[in-house]
Amino acid sequence: MKCNMRNIVTDIRGGDKDSFKEFFEDYYPILCVFSSKYVKNEEQCKDIAQETLLSYWEKRADFEDIYKVKGFLYMVARNRCLNYLKREQVNQAYVDEANRESEEYFQEEVIEQETYMLVRKAIEGLPPQMRTIIKYAMEGLKNPQIASEMGIAEGTVHALKKTAYRKLREQLKEHFYLLLFI
Repeated sequence: MKCNMRNIVTDIRGGDKDSFKEFFEDYYPILCVFSSKYVKNEEQCKDIAQETLLSYWEKRADFEDIYKVKGFLYMVARNRCLNYLKREQVNQAYVDEANRESEEYFQEEVIEQETYMLVRKAIEGLPPQMRTIIKYAMEGLKNPQIASEMGIAEGTVHALKKTAYRKLREQLKEHFYLLLFI
């Protein structure tokens, strides 16, 4: 059962491992993508995301709201990336540039990842056929290609896609301002 983000932080703070697992599943891919903006090694990005989330678990008693948790996660992930780059001395010029990254860039990346999660969750909430159509459309497939892949009529794809977009707009209307940034 999905709980809202405000309750999940309280549950995690109380040591609820199932709530942490749910939170981990939501934020692990986001932190992997976020880390990849700094570190180009996919395995290292996965390690950084996992270590960051485990750091949160270890310090869970310090957090009372989701905004502080998110700030902590992004800052820890960023610092771990920079530390990795320094340790490995991958490219000293890149490390220097990464250290000089503006707060604006950091905030843009956080907004992008948060928006990605909102859209992903909204798509996951669609009925299976609509979800599949939207995923194919996001991969760049056109209606005839989607119809062929799914073995359904092109008109059906068009109608389901139109309905899916309407449902997504309804679900995401309160977050519209975030979508404008992307």
